[in-house]
Amino acid sequence: MKSMETPLILIVDDEPDNLEILEGRLTRRNHRVITADGGVKALKLLEEVEPDLVLLDVMMPGMNGFETLARMKEMRKGVFMPIILVTSQDDKESRIKGLDAGADDYVTKPVDMDELMARIRAMLRIKDLKRQITVKDREIGRLSRELKETNRYQDIIGASGAMLELADRIRGAAGISSPVLIEGESGTGKELAAKGIHYASPRAERPFIAVNCAALPSELIESELFGHRKGAFTGAMVAAEGLFKAADGGTIFLDEITEMPVDVQAKMLRVLQEGTVRPVGSTEETPINVRVIAATNIDVGRAVKDGKLREDLYYRINVLNIKLPPLRARKDDIPLLAQGIIEKFNARFSRGVKGISSGALAALARHDWPGNVRELQNVIERCFALPGVDVIEERHIQILPLAGSRETPAPATATAPVPPDAGDILSLDEAEKKLILSALAKTGNNKLKAAQLLGIHRSRLYKKLERYGIKD
Repeated sequence: MKSMETPLILIVDDEPDNLEILEGRLTRRNHRVITADGGVKALKLLEEVEPDLVLLDVMMPGMNGFETLARMKEMRKGVFMPIILVTSQDDKESRIKGLDAGADDYVTKPVDMDELMARIRAMLRIKDLKRQITVKDREIGRLSRELKETNRYQDIIGASGAMLELADRIRGAAGISSPVLIEGESGTGKELAAKGIHYASPRAERPFIAVNCAALPSELIESELFGHRKGAFTGAMVAAEGLFKAADGGTIFLDEITEMPVDVQAKMLRVLQEGTVRPVGSTEETPINVRVIAATNIDVGRAVKDGKLREDLYYRINVLNIKLPPLRARKDDIPLLAQGIIEKFNARFSRGVKGISSGALAALARHDWPGNVRELQNVIERCFALPGVDVIEERHIQILPLAGSRETPAPATATAPVPPDAGDILSLDEAEKKLILSALAKTGNNKLKAAQLLGIHRSRLYKKLERYGIKD
């Protein structure tokens, strides 16, 4: 960035005397000056230098000031380079025409140097202000990226050994662009894991596009993924680029990959091998740069044997493999998960549920959670639908059976709440302190890793350590 104390000013005028006079006066006022005796030469100069301001004469032969102004604005699109028009025609029509063409200010001949210098100073102050705003915007963007980097695992909650291992696997996968296959039961958070990989990777500023292969009609999935040309099939009234092209530079998440038709899987294999897509109805390959993360909730080996997943595609997408643990295998995380879910629903429903009792947590721990974290969220959300719930207790817990199951759900009572036994309640503060201690213990007192597990910034963790009197 050039110093604004010695700005560079470009003077454009077809009269040599005018150029000499203005150059001398501006130079004596501590400005650097370059000159051009016409619009064409001025445009050539702009290809080589970046003036801070332009004084542009209007009445010039060949390319007049208005045309030169438009060309200059086009060349410096996105950059504020103030242009002051100089003309002998002091009429309203000329001023409007110049301002409409993009001029930032207007002076008339004969030029009053005091007035001209005041206008130049004003334009340079505006330019410097815009520069400062741009710097601040960049700083805000940098801080936003750092915040995203710090909180990239915030939705993947847990301090159990299984979740510590998962966080390590996500960090490792984020460092390279190889395809990933995520395996896990429904409700374990496969899309969250995929987002964790994406937002911790160099592709974080590019698109993350999630596709549920089971939700796309089989006859349209190829077009949705790879795009189509106009008239490629009945109803294709316009061309469409497809989801792979939309994700260019970023990540595409193919959930329930085994539900993708086998013929589309063959084309999918070509996309991974060649790095190109061929829209439906086209003979041309379009290059793309997309990271593929696939997921399945069924036994992938069985899917290959049953012909639901091509073996060659399986090996192509399974370069990196991440298995998500079911909730029943990490029940130690239930208190932390419950706290996070309560806070989320408090914000969503404008409620003030203070915590969850130890009896309610014990009831949650007894369940096997076939629906995993998604099911846990549903159970807690039902508690928010009950009137007068201040603290979630065991009697508020209603776990619905799976369809066809003979299990009888624990009834949720709608009676007026009974004041809970204080010894049975685990307040949010108490739960938070216990969870912080658990996270520190599981990470060997590593504050950064503990903060990542808890989904908070490290500085916030230090404040909580001070609040709860937790010492090293």
